[in-house]
Amino acid sequence: MEQALYITTVDKLRRYWTDDFNRVYFGQEFCQRLLPAPEAVRDAGVFAREHAVPLTLVTPYVTDTGMRSLERVLTVCADNDSGAEVVCNDWGVLHLLRTEFPQLQPVLGRLLNKQKRGPRIMNIIDKVPAPTRDYYRRSNLDVPAAGSFLRRQGIGRVEFDNLLQGLDFSGADPDLQRSLYLPFACISTTRFCLTALADSEADETTVGVLPCTQPCQRFGFTLVNPVMRVPLLRRGNAVFLINDHIPDAVGQGAVDRLVIQPEIPL
Repeated sequence: MEQALYITTVDKLRRYWTDDFNRVYFGQEFCQRLLPAPEAVRDAGVFAREHAVPLTLVTPYVTDTGMRSLERVLTVCADNDSGAEVVCNDWGVLHLLRTEFPQLQPVLGRLLNKQKRGPRIMNIIDKVPAPTRDYYRRSNLDVPAAGSFLRRQGIGRVEFDNLLQGLDFSGADPDLQRSLYLPFACISTTRFCLTALADSEADETTVGVLPCTQPCQRFGFTLVNPVMRVPLLRRGNAVFLINDHIPDAVGQGAVDRLVIQPEIPL
């Protein structure tokens, strides 16, 4: 079982790294404003080579402006770590990789696999018929056309969240490798960041795509509601839950890589 350390800054990479890890995940999944600088990507690659482990660059969904910034990041990655993986959470980013950076290996990100993420599922999971329970534990990769499409795009690995209702890969394409993120599972994300102006009392009711001072790097919010069963963690423009239970799919060999997040990756 491969174990990867997923972190968003080089200083935290050095802080959390241990010999238990055999891959570096570095980058940003949720916000183009938090994309690492090209120099940081180069330094993460240097760190990975010094420890003789491969690098996976994680990327977010982006606008046209974000795409231009990401292209600079990918150029540095390709120049310094040819053959590195790049996790795509945007179909446009996948197209960019395929056309401009064929030396990098695309991976389908967890935001594109169509898992059923809402924790409210736990309120009904024991009350519905078995086929319905199976449905909530699966993803769109059960559709044969999905696996065929990914293979045509050169994708051989898909990332997954560790959701509360469990995971069922029995109908998925057996040729696709699978990674599982622990312990933070993403529930939702949006460009309308509800914490963008949270450090400004005068703007506390303002919501939108706004100028950002990155308050998500200083604090987050815990959201509690009895309908949700578990606390929700809002950090920046994304909401997470914690699930550190190792699902049966790992022991059954359906997952061959654990992606460990010592902090919420924002």
